[in-house]
Amino acid sequence: MEYLELFWPIFMFQKRVLPHEHILLTLDSESKIRTKDDIDKFVTAELPDPCTDLRLFQIVTKCMVHGPCGTININSPCMRDGQCCKSFPKQFKDDTEENVNGYPIYRRRATEPVQIGKYSIDNRWVVPYNPWLLKKFNAHINVEVCASVESAKYLYKYVYKGHDAASVKIQKEGALDHDEILSFVEGRYVSAPEAMWRLNEFNLSHKSHTVVRLAVHLPQQQPIVYQDGQEAQAIERAFFKKNNSNIMV
Repeated sequence: MEYLELFWPIFMFQKRVLPHEHILLTLDSESKIRTKDDIDKFVTAELPDPCTDLRLFQIVTKCMVHGPCGTININSPCMRDGQCCKSFPKQFKDDTEENVNGYPIYRRRATEPVQIGKYSIDNRWVVPYNPWLLKKFNAHINVEVCASVESAKYLYKYVYKGHDAASVKIQKEGALDHDEILSFVEGRYVSAPEAMWRLNEFNLSHKSHTVVRLAVHLPQQQPIVYQDGQEAQAIERAFFKKNNSNIMV
């Protein structure tokens, strides 16, 4: 995947750890992941073999195992009404399945569990990852194939989520004197990493460039406006250079 058409990172600030980042990569048509074999080539949700790649096995078991939760750990933070909100443990799958309504259902073959701390873990608990990225950065890096609007919108919603805040007021009787603006100002919580990021005026989000899909201009319809005699200059504009691979003649 040598050609990158669109790059959009969004920085997120958790309250007790360092900032993290959500990144959506839109690939050129020749580099897109289209088949199950393509998915397996770049994303895996299985424990690696410690005999062939011990370092990757150590990173996966340290950084890419969810929970565990469910019946073996009902106090896990992901538990909601007795169920894991991330749908772990997953089901065993011999082959990857494409999914038009969300992320692919990754291959998770049934293997012997391994002991991690006090829990026995198998492939059902592994968060999808890319082996090269994991060994490069030695950190938790969840990699997913976004093949539908349902999965892509997961990233875009973070732009509008806002900050964590809670406002509670208890009084015995009478009308509630509630100043919504003041409650927001006093309840907004900015963690130390976020304060540092904003004081240094670092970017909170970034797009490599803007891609606009234009309608097809039919004869005598949808006129294009430019200065007479400057047709060549119009064609040479940066917009056309940036999108020349997408122009249909």
